Amino acid sequence: MNRSIHIVQVSDCHVSAETGLTYRGQNPYENLQAMIRQVETRQPQLLLATGDLSEDGSRRSYQLLKEALQIPGVPILALPGNHDDPNLLAEMFPGSPVETIAVSDHGPWQIIRLNSCLPGRPEGFLGERSLADLEAHLSSAEQRPKLIAVHHQPVPVGNPWIDKYPLENATEFMRLADHYADVKVVTWGHIHHAFNAERNGTVLLGGPSSVINSLPNVQRFTADPAGPASRWLELKADGTLSTGILLAAAKTG
Repeated sequence: MNRSIHIVQVSDCHVSAETGLTYRGQNPYENLQAMIRQVETRQPQLLLATGDLSEDGSRRSYQLLKEALQIPGVPILALPGNHDDPNLLAEMFPGSPVETIAVSDHGPWQIIRLNSCLPGRPEGFLGERSLADLEAHLSSAEQRPKLIAVHHQPVPVGNPWIDKYPLENATEFMRLADHYADVKVVTWGHIHHAFNAERNGTVLLGGPSSVINSLPNVQRFTADPAGPASRWLELKADGTLSTGILLAAAKTG
């Protein structure tokens, strides 16, 4: 298999049951619609939705999300964030992880999704079963490039306002990512800005929000005038990737 896989990561949509409700002064539903119009221009093969898709965890919000994210012929791989209801998300987006990992093959790559939610808390934590299942899978799975997606950041991103709500057991998680050479990418949402780093040969990526983002390296959330955004990824057959940021047409502030 020599073909690349074209993905767009959409995150932190914060859609509520009522389309007129705002989030940090922005309309999440309208901004998501504008974002998806731009996403369609890249003709992705897959959408990866990395949590905080809903603001209120309501069934209606997930119905609105399904409508807004729909691109004909493009599957959606979702995972929950701290604002989501993991069980309801899995009902509305079948295959979304709840108690264990979700694994799917896409061309030469494998995508592994995790649920890092702690009920009622903004920080994240991977349950004992998820970590055990992840380790068992990585130790026995076919040697092929792997992307692991989770909502909460497993490394500091330089913004104190969000770094106080990290993946709390990131040490255990990153031990696995460090140990298995075929883990090529770890990506997450939660941070409301783009982030790129590398650690022991693994590319670390933070995905921006489709509603509003913060400038990086600030003490408090400071709206980025560039506006709503998503991340595109081209996962290549040799285990490398290209990635960049796609801006929406919606304006901020």
